[in-house]
Amino acid sequence: MPDGTPGRQGGVLLLIGEDSIAKTLQLRLHAAGADLGRIACVTKVVSFPDDLAVVARAAVKMSANMIVIDPLTVFLGRNANSDQAVRQALTPLRQFAERTNIAVVMIRHLNKSGGRRAMYRGSGSIGIVAAVRSALLIAKHPDDSNLRVLCQTKSNLGPMAPSLIFEPVTADNGAVRIEWRGECDLTADDLLAPPKGNGNKLDEAETFLTALLASGPVEQVEIQRQAAAQAIAYRTVERAKGLLGVTSRREGFGPGSVVLWELPNADSPTEVGP
Repeated sequence: MPDGTPGRQGGVLLLIGEDSIAKTLQLRLHAAGADLGRIACVTKVVSFPDDLAVVARAAVKMSANMIVIDPLTVFLGRNANSDQAVRQALTPLRQFAERTNIAVVMIRHLNKSGGRRAMYRGSGSIGIVAAVRSALLIAKHPDDSNLRVLCQTKSNLGPMAPSLIFEPVTADNGAVRIEWRGECDLTADDLLAPPKGNGNKLDEAETFLTALLASGPVEQVEIQRQAAAQAIAYRTVERAKGLLGVTSRREGFGPGSVVLWELPNADSPTEVGP
């Protein structure tokens, strides 16, 4: 590992949805010094949760210690933007990982919202990050475009790990490999923040709404009042609401009822009913 901790050797099962296995993946594995005898790819088209048994059999057969799913959205047989559907798909996979002690690494891209909160920038439903015990982000170093930073956005099983810097370099076979460059203090929100002086009204509205709802639900009328006080158009706030996945609900009935807005809960239980 980058800090010198010995790695755990074992089989790795890969589910690759976009990269070419022959032209990209194998070259990168060679460049990284991987033992190709311990690595296998699932070539059949699979989706979760329907084909979990296929993946489980392959993993057990090769004594896998890790399964890599890249990118996750390709292998979700249900709507990746539906919170309930994502939880129904990932709960059986999580239960399988817990039973077998196999690490499951799921990779996804960032969405295009441009928001400042890293927790909500992954593509697909917030249910994806809710299902995992640890969430990681890779982004360019703000002071050196040749460097990348790996940092945590969520850690349920221990303290947040220090952020690590690495550099993608070209190996002798032309493939990319990485070289670690030490630790840094950058956080995920630091890495995704827009350049200073280049912010826009939507970014401002996302920051405003996230801060306002951080402590819990807030009445819609109060959100409108505070947005007006800060000269943020309510229409822009509504756009930010959609990008952040903010939910709204009505409490009460008739003239005395109120509408409450709240942030999605990234740490809510992942179990779902039948």
